[in-house]
Amino acid sequence: MIVEEGKAKIKLSKDVFYNPRMTFCRHLDVLAYKVISNTEDGEVKSLDALSATGIRGIRACLEAGFLPTFNDKNPKAVELIKENLKLNGIEADVFNRDAVALMRENRYTHIDLDPFGSPAEFIDTACLSALKYLSVTATDTAALCGSAPVAGLRKYAIYAEKTEFYPELGLRTLIGKIVREATKYDKAIEVLVSWAKEHYYRVHIKLRRSVALAGKIYEKVGYLFYCFNCGNRAWVPMDGSAFERCKCGSKFKMIGPLWLGKLHDRDFVRSMISKVEEMDVSDDTKNKLKKFLQSIYEEIDVPFGYTTHHIARMLKTSPPQVVRIIEELKKMGYKASRVHYSGFGFKTEASVDEVKKIVLALNT
Repeated sequence: MIVEEGKAKIKLSKDVFYNPRMTFCRHLDVLAYKVISNTEDGEVKSLDALSATGIRGIRACLEAGFLPTFNDKNPKAVELIKENLKLNGIEADVFNRDAVALMRENRYTHIDLDPFGSPAEFIDTACLSALKYLSVTATDTAALCGSAPVAGLRKYAIYAEKTEFYPELGLRTLIGKIVREATKYDKAIEVLVSWAKEHYYRVHIKLRRSVALAGKIYEKVGYLFYCFNCGNRAWVPMDGSAFERCKCGSKFKMIGPLWLGKLHDRDFVRSMISKVEEMDVSDDTKNKLKKFLQSIYEEIDVPFGYTTHHIARMLKTSPPQVVRIIEELKKMGYKASRVHYSGFGFKTEASVDEVKKIVLALNT
């Protein structure tokens, strides 16, 4: 069976994994690759470390001008990748190696990790091997977002419990893990774009080798102190002061270490939006891509959002529309926005007490 995705045509096999549900994610990835390619003066030599059918690397080549190398430990996947490269008129190296060993031996401008499950075992070596860019997918959302605290400790060395902003918590857990691995190799990170959608998290990272910056980056890594009783929250960098009790009297739960810095670079996201019209996709898909990216672009740079339903449950009242809460927050002089990962979520500089006052006022 042959499928078309973007400018690529690929043959499928029952022995090699291909996920059509991730097509929208790969569209977004291509937009990110296009911006990276335009930013770089030289060639972008990329490793698709866990290639499967090779679809992501093939699209990176055809649509963004990357020079990909492919790898998969499944021999049947390797044979399929070779067929798909021939089908698309691409010449590239294809390895049948353990991805960790391959990355330890070689260096690439960009590395893409898209495993079936957790990327945790690959992140360390990917941070060593990637010279400038790293893209990571994670589908083990329970371990990342706090639904499975023990798995989070095992895989990501973080303690977390599930909150109403769990998609963002998962993103910040994943980025925090990347930071801690990258700094071992004197590399600092900058988040270009990230998102939580459906069953997965996806981040695109820029790496910069610098001992000074690698140390300074920990100003953006720290802990969330969260009260499950009243929704109060505070976050501090790793050298900050700790909290024991919330002002409501309940104990804070300490969650972390987490990334507390930006989840996207607005200029990078704006450049992605400007590339949408170049995509070889339907007008409907283009509109969906623009809408999704616009929601990321407009999301304010404040850690940890709220949801109307969670606030309403605490207050034993009905949840107002998100747009009305945001309007009231802005009237009071606070920054506020929707979040990209939930239709009921929003972010604001305001405290949980101020948010509760607004919700109550809107229901009177």
